[in-house]
Amino acid sequence: MKNLLICLACVWVLASCKMSVKQSPDDSLSTDAYKVPDDSAITKAVHDAYAAISFKTGEQPRYSEIKNYFTPKAQLINFRTDSAQVVSITEFVDPLYKGFIESNHVKSFYEEEIFGKTEQFGRIAERISTYKTYLNTRDTAVERGVNSFQLIKTKSGWKVSSIIWDVEKPGLKIPGYYLKK
Repeated sequence: MKNLLICLACVWVLASCKMSVKQSPDDSLSTDAYKVPDDSAITKAVHDAYAAISFKTGEQPRYSEIKNYFTPKAQLINFRTDSAQVVSITEFVDPLYKGFIESNHVKSFYEEEIFGKTEQFGRIAERISTYKTYLNTRDTAVERGVNSFQLIKTKSGWKVSSIIWDVEKPGLKIPGYYLKK
């Protein structure tokens, strides 16, 4: 009987205590609770890639620096036309980018991210990056589009391994969830 009273007393004490269980972020199923561990470093790698192709009036493009932000075998894939155009980072820099700048007499080129969202798992990441492009003036953007950057973490930091992009055109507008809110 004494043991029964002790058991009942323990049950009563336990039942009357408020037990709080703290849930760790890993237990959450909501992606809103997830924080990208290297978000600032990944964002910086993407912004550095944009900066590498940008130049002001009076400056020369820094063609030789562009590859520093990419893996050696990085691919760039765009859908400006009806089919994918796939090039290596070397083919992109010269002849495509360099040829575009020189043949169009571009005096300044600026591309900037206007919205970005990063996902990361270990040493791989993706950043959806909505951008604007300016040619020869910062008054009016000549293009908007969405880049999908794939990045890997190397010994020297985050590097772009590929970019896939498409641009706004008639019938293809950037959705609100890819723009600043």
